[in-house]
Amino acid sequence: MLRLLLVRLSLITCACLASVSHGITNIESTRLNNTEEGTTGNISLSLDGRIGSSDKLALGTAVQLIRAYRRDEWIAIISRDYAEVDREVNTDESLVHLRYLTKHSRNWGHEVFVQYQEDRFSFLARRTLLGGGLRYTLSSAAPLQQANHMGLGVFHEEEDYVETPSEDETNIRLNLYWAYKNKLNEHVLYSSTLYFQPELGRLSDQKGLWQNALTINVTSTISLSLKWDMEHDTQTPDGANDTQTSYNSVLIYHF
Repeated sequence: MLRLLLVRLSLITCACLASVSHGITNIESTRLNNTEEGTTGNISLSLDGRIGSSDKLALGTAVQLIRAYRRDEWIAIISRDYAEVDREVNTDESLVHLRYLTKHSRNWGHEVFVQYQEDRFSFLARRTLLGGGLRYTLSSAAPLQQANHMGLGVFHEEEDYVETPSEDETNIRLNLYWAYKNKLNEHVLYSSTLYFQPELGRLSDQKGLWQNALTINVTSTISLSLKWDMEHDTQTPDGANDTQTSYNSVLIYHF
């Protein structure tokens, strides 16, 4: 009965809460612990619709795949969001993120990544990243219950803007992150991730993301994730506030 109620609740919240696309992509909440080997992944799907005085259709999907070996780890993330109102498209976003980690010890490793984003209806039309850095895993006595991960690196960033006086940008940014996971009980997992990305040539140009998620296992393969985000960008192309908060819910299928 409880699981059925959670499934119904997840479908309702997916239809009521909007998902916001961030300039910073959080991949830490789904990464495997560095000491674990194997393949894991998930597929998330959201559907929002309305028929009446105005028709609305919104679709969101994401695929995340992680393959971990004793000394290596591969990560692939692909997501797509699409929405239209009265047959007029108002959301069209895509993301591809690929990352490779080499483990030098139980705690230390280095990683490289590439990322591409596009959004037809945002002032930020395209963002591409190429970078790398060091990653440190703080092991605990019970790694399946709690884990801490920290990273330090740099990346090359290119951003193209449309319909705004802001000029296209090419930057070198520092990338610092901290990720914390805590398995509260058999069915509930809490995770918190903090990113800080200042531009090396101009430290006043800063980007940041703090994301908190509570993931509830509905069944052995289905979970509901409730997220609260705070995003910071001192150089928004449309002159919006530097700091914005958002929340959303996602129904996820694990395989």
